[in-house]
Amino acid sequence: MSINTANISNSLHESSMFNLFKQYIFQLDNEDNKNQLIDFIQEQSSAVIQRWLEILSLLQCFHIYDQLPVAEKETIFRLMPAELISDMEKIKSQGHPVIAVASTRPHLCFSGDIQVSEAIDAIQQASENFDEQVLFVVDEQGCYRFTLELNQLVKHKLSAQLADIAHWVAPCHVSTDREEAVAQLQHSEDDYLPLVDFWGKPAGLLRAKEAMSVLQQEQTQDVEMLMGIQGAHDNTPYMQTTVLEHVHKRIFWIVGLAAVGILSGMVIQSYDDAIMALTILALYMPMVADTGGNAGSQASTVIVRSMALGELKLKHWCDVLWKELRISLFIGLGLALVSFAKVFFLSQGASLPGHITVTLLGCAIALALFFQVITATVIGAALPLVATLCRQDPAVVASPTITTIVDVTGLLIYFYITSLILLS
Repeated sequence: MSINTANISNSLHESSMFNLFKQYIFQLDNEDNKNQLIDFIQEQSSAVIQRWLEILSLLQCFHIYDQLPVAEKETIFRLMPAELISDMEKIKSQGHPVIAVASTRPHLCFSGDIQVSEAIDAIQQASENFDEQVLFVVDEQGCYRFTLELNQLVKHKLSAQLADIAHWVAPCHVSTDREEAVAQLQHSEDDYLPLVDFWGKPAGLLRAKEAMSVLQQEQTQDVEMLMGIQGAHDNTPYMQTTVLEHVHKRIFWIVGLAAVGILSGMVIQSYDDAIMALTILALYMPMVADTGGNAGSQASTVIVRSMALGELKLKHWCDVLWKELRISLFIGLGLALVSFAKVFFLSQGASLPGHITVTLLGCAIALALFFQVITATVIGAALPLVATLCRQDPAVVASPTITTIVDVTGLLIYFYITSLILLS
């Protein structure tokens, strides 16, 4: 029998190249490896890439796809095995799928009817760079049943079956939004969350370490959105981000809200007669505007945080607004008393028209501030709910946006009430 040395050589070469290919996948957190992976894939033929993708897991295929430039993504997508297409289509439709933060290291899967001794032998003989902490227990079709921490194997008899010592943890699909997956992990008693594909087969794990990274990114994104900073949210340190990148992130909201701020000037202009008749009203305008902006931002921040932690849902909108209304009544009453005292003592000796007293002026300004706080608090609580209803991130209701809105409403309330009381 003759031996085809050329075929053997090609096979060995392709095996070596495939191992190098996997090595790049396991180290995608390194920017150099990302670039090498892209160059490596572009050098291979479509037939070779297709064979490699058939061997890899869904998790590894996704990470390859995720790192490629736009031009190569569709090519890789067409070469993927048919059983992965439905999962990939669902993953592609999600903005932040949990699979993007899961480790690319493969996981061991065992049938539930094998014994501890058999599992230990298989682990010792495994040559793959597999996850060393958790293994999956699957059924006859390879679908997820249980998880088992590897350190539990040494705590049970060698004759015990894996199904009897394994632990069930509620899984989530690989396309689940990473924030939802982290919330599920937070409410779990375990330190990891199993990820399954469309067929119910194990695809990976979300661990506490990855969850902490997701929380950090989401908190950064929420804080930036609350402060009106838009654009890509990455992990680039502040000092390494260029000046132009900072300008690009910040200028959109600043310019837009400056244009909206013209409405405040229009409100003031429409009440210029009241200001000319009683110039002291201009003295307390900043106090009313600032107080409204602070009250609205406080309410919005509390609601956004509660929604991010899963404490509030859209269905609770009535309870939220009723609670914030009651809160604003107490805060408004306290600020009204303080503002009345401030006006009463600071405006002693001020030049006022004959029919207006300092006490009447203090009552008018206190009443305007009272209603401004109520209005601003309710608006600040309602806007995140409205954003959620419109399928937007609640944090998109930026603090500068709320400040601008309540500035306009606050000036309307201020001039209307003071004009009604003092100039009627």
